[in-house]
Amino acid sequence: MQKQLPNSTEPHATIKLGVDAHAKVYCVAPQVDGATPQPVQKMTFDGLLHYYVAKQQRLD
Repeated sequence: MQKQLPNSTEPHATIKLGVDAHAKVYCVAPQVDGATPQPVQKMTFDGLLHYYVAKQQRLD
């Protein structure tokens, strides 16, 4: 049975980021609180730090 993702406004105990780094793009697969990993998102390194990581920190 697959776990459902918690409500996005609730704090998360664990956020894991699977990152596949290439020369110009980073492929990121987030996993929140032991749920099934979410689909891969492609972004630049700056996008990874400024958008995704900062966004997840605000949710905590």
